[in-house]
Amino acid sequence: MTPGMRAAQRKGRLTLLAIVAVCVLPLLAALYFRFVSPPEAAAMVGQPLAEPLPLPFEMLQGWDGAVLEHPEVSGKWLAIFAAPGACDERCQHTLYLTRQARTAQGRNMARLERLWLITDGTAPAAALLAAHPDLLLVKASDAQLLTLLGGAEGRKINLVDRRGFLVFRYPGDADPKGFIRELGKLIKF
Repeated sequence: MTPGMRAAQRKGRLTLLAIVAVCVLPLLAALYFRFVSPPEAAAMVGQPLAEPLPLPFEMLQGWDGAVLEHPEVSGKWLAIFAAPGACDERCQHTLYLTRQARTAQGRNMARLERLWLITDGTAPAAALLAAHPDLLLVKASDAQLLTLLGGAEGRKINLVDRRGFLVFRYPGDADPKGFIRELGKLIKF
């Protein structure tokens, strides 16, 4: 073999080795990060329900007595919070959290409606309602509905999808950043 042929053969082998390395190294890196050093999964703030439950809209009535429109017609997600009309500090914090989460959605905020399910006959304070102009007041007409939404004193934020199914439940004191991030991902669909 001549020295020129050896050099050409060496160059060909190096080229082949480079092509194999470019193809195999990403695969090896993926396997390493999948099995040896996987990234930490972000903890979810809300609790997805194992089986989505249909929300009984026939049991919801607006504060003015009007029947609540089913989301299939309106095409909006619903964030429902159940609490008495005499809203304490914890209740006000949760209403603030839902307002901020809705506002943070930017152009997608029109996809989300906030509902305050008043568990007693007490009318909320006018100053509180003035601070939450987009909040819909709803009366519950059945204890079954309150049980479905986590109880009258459960203070949970329930998320109902556009089809009218209860799909997520969040604690009333959820981490604001995590709640806003998860809500943004969910309502885009």
